[in-house]
Amino acid sequence: MMNKEEFELRVKTSKLTKSQSIVLSILRKQGKNGVTPKQLLGEVQFAPRTVRYALRKLLKKNLIRRIPCLQDMRQWIYIPA
Repeated sequence: MMNKEEFELRVKTSKLTKSQSIVLSILRKQGKNGVTPKQLLGEVQFAPRTVRYALRKLLKKNLIRRIPCLQDMRQWIYIPA
């Protein structure tokens, strides 16, 4: 896990879209608890496809991580890297 300064630098150097930055800010607010895509959809007014796309791009840029949800193994929980 990277420290706060490294994370901030990586966020600034990554060219994030508006939807990616909003999803990332929600994930950072939740902290280590993490958020499922369904919970994210409840907090934003984006289409489900937009949220999935933002999560996929943030994963590719190593700004977030995903772990299996232990209550429902069909879902993933997303947390900041």
